[in-house]
This record gives sequence, structure tokens and C-alpha cells, in this order.
Amino acid sequence: MSGQIFSIVVADDEQELLEAVCSMVDWEAAGFRLAGSAGNGLDVLELVEQVQPDLLLTDIQMPFITGTELARQVKELQPLIQVAFLSGYDDFAYAQSAIDSQVISYLLKPISMEELTEALRVIHRKMEEKYTALMPKEEKAGNLPLALSCLTLEGLGTQYTEEELRRLLRDCGMELPEPASFRLLTACMEGRGMLPQSAAQVADRCLQGKCSCGSYAAGDRITSLLALEEGAGDFDSMLDELYYVLRKVLGRECRIGVSAPYAEVGKTAAAFREAAEASRTADGPGIFRIEENRGGISALAEQALRIIRKRYMDENLSLLSVSEELHVSPNYLSANMKKYAGDTFLNLLIRQRMEAASAMLQAGGMKIGEVARRCGYTDQHYFSFCFKKYYGVSPARMRRS
Repeated sequence: MSGQIFSIVVADDEQELLEAVCSMVDWEAAGFRLAGSAGNGLDVLELVEQVQPDLLLTDIQMPFITGTELARQVKELQPLIQVAFLSGYDDFAYAQSAIDSQVISYLLKPISMEELTEALRVIHRKMEEKYTALMPKEEKAGNLPLALSCLTLEGLGTQYTEEELRRLLRDCGMELPEPASFRLLTACMEGRGMLPQSAAQVADRCLQGKCSCGSYAAGDRITSLLALEEGAGDFDSMLDELYYVLRKVLGRECRIGVSAPYAEVGKTAAAFREAAEASRTADGPGIFRIEENRGGISALAEQALRIIRKRYMDENLSLLSVSEELHVSPNYLSANMKKYAGDTFLNLLIRQRMEAASAMLQAGGMKIGEVARRCGYTDQHYFSFCFKKYYGVSPARMRRS
């Protein structure tokens, strides 16, 4: 990973400072590629969803969404993203909030471009260290990969009892919680060349501490068996992190196929077929499950669009709230919306709100503040900002026209 170029998004509501940082920092010398900039928290969320940067450098005091809340939400969108705060507030409370948000660095204004470049070099080294720890190493594989590959073969589940299969996994070093729910993943890595067995270690290191797991590599595919105890952490968040780690560390795009949960080790071969089918029928990188499609749109995207149409006026409606309601991760819902509905969740929500606002304004009879509230905006200033950005004219001008 040495010499890795990471992508960065810069955010600050001070326009002059934002322009200076974007234009005067030697990004290449610091090990970064500038992927975009934004002047408020909501624009940052939209940008992060679109360009998926490795690092966000943001002021801690931002319009519409504070820096600490922004850090939390972008990590929901992209689990591996690192956040650095740039702020003039030099006191313990803000420093403590930065620590609580798990940021990689806390930089204080005023700061020269030379100092900022050096600070970015330090951040770059920290990020490289994080990825280096996940890199595959040539180690003795042991018996677990062989046992896992055998479990994916047809007929093994009928030749041995469930207890014998579980004992096989335990003897090979894979702990099984009781009761356990199993998932089978296959990550098909795009690009030429077979994967070494050591590549499976990347998946195991990523999932370590989150669940009991074992992985093996065969051809261009990494297969992982996950044993999840009841009440384990967010499974979709695990998948999101694994997806980003495999792409970043192995340097290839990937398609991860996911089986449905199952309770018996003897059903691993059937789960492998299901996961392999999900990854094989995918038309691009991402995380995929076998699900019903109707008219070119997935059932999940259709549910989300229905929620947007019915509840766009709810100020708390967001990618996060809808993903929680539909029991999927924000990143998975976002990818699903882009693939099947043609745009990001946020853009689709904004489109619904702006079209409703335009109709209300042209019908007349309501003040702009009331239109804003009926379209999910408690801040009339931000509503006007979004409206002009979408239509090119202010709400007042559209109403007059």
C-alpha cells in the first residue's frame, strides 16, 4: 500500500478559506487526490454518497449539520472513511467531541498551507498503517480453508451429521457460538489473475472481532463462512466494511454475493449456490442478494420510493431513517437506489420535495415558509438555497412568474 493515493473531500463554510485550501495545497505531495468540496453539511453528505472519498477534511462548525454529526453520518454511508476536523475552536469541549467522533486528526485554525500539507502527510501515514495491517501475508493456511471448501461441495451435508460438521470446524479453529446463525459470502474479485490463499486473510482480519468466520480463496473468488451469535452487531455494516476493505486492499472491484441466513452447517453447499448466483447475476460491483425484481426495479428500491412519495414532508426522513426502517444498511440502500432507481436516495428525495414545492408555489395562497414546512424543511433559508440550486431561480421569483 506504500505510495497509495487517497481521495479527499474538503468542507468549510468560509468560501475564501475553502478556495485557498483546494487550490493551494499540494495534494499530490501529501498523497491525496482532491475529489470535491462543499460549503455546508448537507452538500457534504450528497458529495460523499456520490464520490465515496477516503478522507473528509471539514470544519467542525458547518451550516445545517455540525461537524461531529457529519462525521457520524458519513461513517454510516462509508464505514472506512476517515474524518479530520479543521477548526478555530481551541478548547477542550470541541477537542473532546472530535475524539468521541473517532476522527483521525484535529487541526486548528489559523493554519498555513505548508502546515496543512505536512498535517495531511501525517494523516496519510496513519491511513496507510490502517490498510497495511489488513494486507495479506504469506502464512501457513492451516486446515480451515480446506474444511470450508469441502463444506461448499454437494453431498457433504448428507454424509455427515450436523454435530460432526460442527466438530470439524471447531477442530480447524473456527469458534461457533450457540445458538448460531450462518451466512455464506462469495466475493468475486474483478480483474485478471488468480488470488493467492493469503488474500482470504484480508476478509478474516476485517471481520475479526465482529463475528466468528473463516475464509478461503479459489480462482478469482474469496468465500467466507460467518457464524453470527444472536444479537450480533449490524450485519449490513459488516458487509459494507468488508466491501470497502477488499476493494482498497486488494486493488480490484468486487461483487459480493450473500446467502440467506441458515441454522445448519450441513446447508452450506446450498447457501454457496445462492451466494454465487447472486454475485454471478450482478451487473456491476457491489453487494448483492437474490431478490425479486419487477419491471427493472428491485423490491427494496420500490419500497424506498414509496416511502419518499408518501412522506417527503417529514423533516426527519433521510437515507439513515429509511434504511433502519427497511432493515438494511445506508450504504446498501444507497447502492440499490442508484442501480435500480437511477439516482442517489438524497437526490430522489430532493426531487420529490422540489416538484411538490414548485406545484404549491405556482398554485398560490401559501407563504414561502409554509411551503418549506410542507416539503420537509424547517429552515426557510435552506429551503430557498435548495430550491434555487435545483431550479436556478428563487422560490419568490418562481411564484411571481
